[in-house]
Amino acid sequence: MANHLELGLFLPSTSGGLIIAKGTPPQNEPTWALNRDVTLAAEAGGMDFVLSQVKWRGYGGETGHWDSALESFTLMSALAAVTSRIRLFASCAVRTVNPAVLAKMAATVDSVAGGRFGVNIVAGWNKFEYAQMGLWSDDDYYLNRYEYADEYLTILKRLWSEEEVTFKGKYFELDACRSWPKPAKPLQVVCAGQSEGALDFVSRQSDFSFVGRMNDTPEQLGEVVRRISGMAEGHGRSVKSYTLLNVIAAPTDAQAEAERQHYLDNKDDEAIRNFLQASGMDVNRADYLKLDPATVTFMSIPCIAASYDKVAAYLDHLADEGLHGVCLTFPDFATDVPDFIANVMPRLKSRGAAEAA
Repeated sequence: MANHLELGLFLPSTSGGLIIAKGTPPQNEPTWALNRDVTLAAEAGGMDFVLSQVKWRGYGGETGHWDSALESFTLMSALAAVTSRIRLFASCAVRTVNPAVLAKMAATVDSVAGGRFGVNIVAGWNKFEYAQMGLWSDDDYYLNRYEYADEYLTILKRLWSEEEVTFKGKYFELDACRSWPKPAKPLQVVCAGQSEGALDFVSRQSDFSFVGRMNDTPEQLGEVVRRISGMAEGHGRSVKSYTLLNVIAAPTDAQAEAERQHYLDNKDDEAIRNFLQASGMDVNRADYLKLDPATVTFMSIPCIAASYDKVAAYLDHLADEGLHGVCLTFPDFATDVPDFIANVMPRLKSRGAAEAA
């Protein structure tokens, strides 16, 4: 039986979204007003969650791709105050914030949100971002970052639940550390990654795991979902798996494909070179240097460009393969989110459309 598919937004909290191309869209400025409006539209339209990424340096080029980025926790705290139902996830790069500081930040946002808040833990592969701040000690971090994140998250969970925490690990040391207030209930944790170390980490520590590499098929994603579920069961846990998806939906396939081709024809070559250079520094991502233009223009994130019917069928296929949710990104959030809610969501069998009809 297929899962009920949860839907959320990968918020436009950075300039350019997940398309490295010239023109407007996709070069929406990541303003508070835009993020507020699309979140309220998502909530009113029945979507389940929103997630904002953490980004400290962009890729430049003519478009200034990701050069402008809102800080994730600040943004989500503001959104918590103007929403009432939708779940909110802020992202933290573990190199940048001490876990004892983050514990209090997260508890504060959760208080504003009334228990609707969760944390996306980012192990942080991008030396390009952290070296500029003096937060990259050596390149061994490429290989041990999930060990670092594991220790980090262990501390967070203890600070959210225990009176005080004494901890001495490889990376952190706490001495009778206290953090109040506590969240009213355990905060949900999102993690990502598909290396062996990442899969072990997410199966033990996360509630939601983001899966997917470049242009995985639904069947390939399903294999990873089943693997994570099996590993989590071995630890006496359950982990839900989400994936990230670029969506270009239109009344016809031809219209959607024409829009997709427009972005390919106007790709920002300089920003793409910078993106590939940064990605290629990581030994786990060396194959990024060989990606084709269609893949890199959409930042190696799968993209579906199709009619409303085919987009809905693809999302239902993901649910059939065991995916629990999809985090959606669009070229122009201001127009595409209402369009998706009006024309794709009613077609989704995995959201109960068949029963409603």
